[in-house]
Amino acid sequence: MISAAPFRDRVVHHALMNVIEPLLDRGFIDDSYACRKGKGVHAAVNRYQDYAQRYPYVLKLDIRQYFPSIDHRLLKEMLRRRIKDAETLRLLDCIIDGSPEPPHSPFIFPGDDLFTPLERRRGIPIGNLTSQFFANLYLDGFDHWVKESLCVPAYLRYVDDLILLDDDKQRLWAACAAMGQRLESLRLCLHPRKRQISRTTDWVDVLGYQVRRDARRLRSDNGHRFRRRLRGMARAYARWQIDWDTVDASVQSWIGHASHANTEGLRRAIFDAVYFQRERA
Repeated sequence: MISAAPFRDRVVHHALMNVIEPLLDRGFIDDSYACRKGKGVHAAVNRYQDYAQRYPYVLKLDIRQYFPSIDHRLLKEMLRRRIKDAETLRLLDCIIDGSPEPPHSPFIFPGDDLFTPLERRRGIPIGNLTSQFFANLYLDGFDHWVKESLCVPAYLRYVDDLILLDDDKQRLWAACAAMGQRLESLRLCLHPRKRQISRTTDWVDVLGYQVRRDARRLRSDNGHRFRRRLRGMARAYARWQIDWDTVDASVQSWIGHASHANTEGLRRAIFDAVYFQRERA
């Protein structure tokens, strides 16, 4: 017998999002792009290219283990500053408290003792709809600080991917150092191997695309992965293991993503090499 719990959980999450989304979203900066109406990956890449037309340098940063590092106590405090309904907060607390426990944090932050990482619960699941909004909220104050106090002229964020642009490389490195310190107050760390300054005239990896100020192409690994997936679907289709609607939905989804870059030749090469035909029963 199939349990009703997953369905019930999805209903609760969607009902909560109808309540909390407008309360949270209206305070976010315009250049926060994940899981928001009218935003998304393609809007973020468009914005990056707009900025790249104006600034010669770009700094890309990534937060280390972002979802597993989100501190429950700090997240609940942020929710209470935006939401006043006690029942809604109780349900949100239940969702947060029900998050699976990640491995203990190897990081010690200013003011911690040896037991602090063991005493503070942290981590939210990546797949939950509420988690996406928790992730936006958790860095919202940081976003405002970057734009309003650090005065970075061009900044955008997609979940834990941070992109800054400026006329001066040294200002970008100084901003990087200040942001690293600021993130410690949220019990977060910048990824030490994902800090890179590039020229905006060069190809830069931006949310699954390679982008420069005047052009955009799909990352090569994305095309390779889709080619393998398409061949696998062709084999499954031939053996009557999947139907055409399943194939078409996957293909149309990838075409929608790929068509936002200069990929006409790539798409032709991939689709011309794969055939879909049923085996005889």
